[in-house]
Amino acid sequence: MESPSRPGLRRISLSALILAAIFALSVQGLRPPSPKPPNAPAAEFSAYRALDVLHRTLGSDIPHPVGSVADDAVRDHIVAELMRLGYQPQIQTASACSNLGICATVNNVVARLDGADSTAVLLASHYDSVPAGPGASDDGVGVAAMLEIARALRSLHQPRHTIVLLADEGEEAGLLGARAFVDSHPWAKDVRAAVNLDARGTSGPSLMFETGSANQWSVRLYSENARRPATNSILYAVYKLLPNDTDFTIFKAVGYQGMNFAFVGDEVHYHTPLDNSANVTLASLQHHGENALASVVALANSDISGPPQSDAVYFDLFEHAVIHWPARRTPTLAVPALLLILLQAGWLVFKKHLELFQLLWGFLGWLITVLVAGVAGVALRLLIRLAGAAQVNWIAHPFPIQLAFWSLGASVVIVSAVFFARRAGFWGLWTGVWIWWALLAALASWLMTGLSYFFLLPAIAAALAGWPAALLRGESLVPSGIAEILPLAIAGIVGFAPPILFYEGLGNRGLPFIALVVGLLLTPVAPLCSDLRSTGGTRALLFVWIPILTVILSTFLAIVLPAYSAKAPERLNIYYWQDADSGQARWIVQPDSGRLPEPIRLAASFRHSDTEAFPWNVRPSFLADAPSLGFSAPTFTVLDFGQQGGRRTYKALLRSERAAPSAAVFFPPDSDVQDVRIGGQPLEAESPALRRLFNGWAIYRCPTMPANGIEIDFSLPQGKPVEVSVADQAYGLPQDGAFLLKARPLTATPSQDGDVTIVTRRVELIP
Repeated sequence: MESPSRPGLRRISLSALILAAIFALSVQGLRPPSPKPPNAPAAEFSAYRALDVLHRTLGSDIPHPVGSVADDAVRDHIVAELMRLGYQPQIQTASACSNLGICATVNNVVARLDGADSTAVLLASHYDSVPAGPGASDDGVGVAAMLEIARALRSLHQPRHTIVLLADEGEEAGLLGARAFVDSHPWAKDVRAAVNLDARGTSGPSLMFETGSANQWSVRLYSENARRPATNSILYAVYKLLPNDTDFTIFKAVGYQGMNFAFVGDEVHYHTPLDNSANVTLASLQHHGENALASVVALANSDISGPPQSDAVYFDLFEHAVIHWPARRTPTLAVPALLLILLQAGWLVFKKHLELFQLLWGFLGWLITVLVAGVAGVALRLLIRLAGAAQVNWIAHPFPIQLAFWSLGASVVIVSAVFFARRAGFWGLWTGVWIWWALLAALASWLMTGLSYFFLLPAIAAALAGWPAALLRGESLVPSGIAEILPLAIAGIVGFAPPILFYEGLGNRGLPFIALVVGLLLTPVAPLCSDLRSTGGTRALLFVWIPILTVILSTFLAIVLPAYSAKAPERLNIYYWQDADSGQARWIVQPDSGRLPEPIRLAASFRHSDTEAFPWNVRPSFLADAPSLGFSAPTFTVLDFGQQGGRRTYKALLRSERAAPSAAVFFPPDSDVQDVRIGGQPLEAESPALRRLFNGWAIYRCPTMPANGIEIDFSLPQGKPVEVSVADQAYGLPQDGAFLLKARPLTATPSQDGDVTIVTRRVELIP
């Protein structure tokens, strides 16, 4: 006769194989499609054609921030490409201000393909880069995709609605080009929907991660027309809670519907010199462009006059289809699933197949398992940091550290299941797990509907598959096997993709969430593991020890492998700072890790300080004496003074005397500055979160400083003097800093604004 242990081990092995297959499908489903060749049909999107456009548009891999000569050249290339395609592009020049206290003059490129009516769909991307990097993917790929789409649109029938093309400037400085378009361009009033293209990395699938308020309508259009859809409502729900912004934020605020696309792989290249044309991923470009083309065409031929304002619950099935339903229907699915599982638990107790204390142990076991997975994730993250590894958010070799946290979640579930099996038994663990899943589905259906499908579909599968097993308990192994494996498989299908994306989206900050979510996701394994305690033996122990040993080995690798490489360097900026008041100058180095690389440490006598340089910047810094080069200090001249409403009012002129491209004025935390206008434009009051980011200081900046300066109006309270700081900033270091640039190792790179030369002075405003 066959050993009684065999069915349990075979069922566990089968479940492990099924989960492994689903995981592989999930990974494969997040891969962008192969690029189409240059000779693809004219009406289709070709990544190779778009890459040629990218090379012509960017010219060379040099940074082109807003207002720079290099940005002017990129804009000229975009205009030339549109003219070559038969469009008649226009340049919109306007001033715009962001809610970050930044104002600049921007130059947008706009063109249109007339439809049967003037109601319009907008296709947008931005052409400026950060000062530190050439922006080939952020957002050169978006511009190239837009131009290739513009070419393809010429091969299609005239659309129902006009299509407006917008390549805006100043996105990196604060979404300024998008603001200028919606505020002052005459075509903006005709736009009803927008498709925005952006990137926060150089690879990965093009995710449709945000829509307008008519979410259900947008998702339906996307699902019906995208060839390789990559989206889910968890992305949409979580993104709404984050402080992140793209140009779509501006479009959404004025009521545009539509879709926002981005890819987020290889974040280590983002906003650095490595965001260059060599690191552009053709497959990501193909995915970006073909889904955007399909979305633009669908919107341009749909009724966009007044889509219903409602949300959907949705997810893509391995990039082959989108499963979606109206969010309002979710409670009507979640509540019956919960009731069915509760009734099943009651039936099992009534039939004495399950004792009440076993049900309670199973219910408690699930909660403890998930809590332990989360706490263990935080503890392991802390252990790795204490060991000196993963001090920055994205590292050169992320696979071992991701494997450690995935394995940690699995280990906690298996060990916990074996521990609670003696007290809860199979049915105690099964009912405990699925009551919790159904409860979370019901809660999410009211509190965070976009997350609900993660719990809802497995809970429905458990509710339906569990009844035959409960009714036929002891008579057949097949129904119980289905009750175990089917909902577990559904959980894997809907649940693997989000934690796979966690690292790309959140980096090392997201590692504890990986352990927590994987632990939660694998809790349906617990009933299967109840067999391990009774069967014992070497084969059974393997299921317990393999994930534990994987955690140990992968954690060791994560600690000993180098955190940085030439292809995945640490972000490290070098500043030259001249204080015009004291006449002193400093070299300032700010490494993301908080540790000074040895070659730079040996290049000068650096000391650590968090406050000596700029009180509004609390990042760890290393300072060394530098020669004073006599740069002219910026000026902040009071042009007019008055009183209004019990406050002092000022009109002042901020000017860079050395013609630096960017200048700013800094008001201390207790200044209570209000009513700020830059260049005559009113600014929104900064949020408390923004003030905290800059240690309480209020900062107002112009990254496109006119030669004759810019006027700033503001008011201060009566009765006390206020000392403000003013600064101007030029990109790059003076020649005297060449030794530091040579000392910076290949495993470090500038990012965001990059290396800069800053001159500051203080100005006292006396009542």
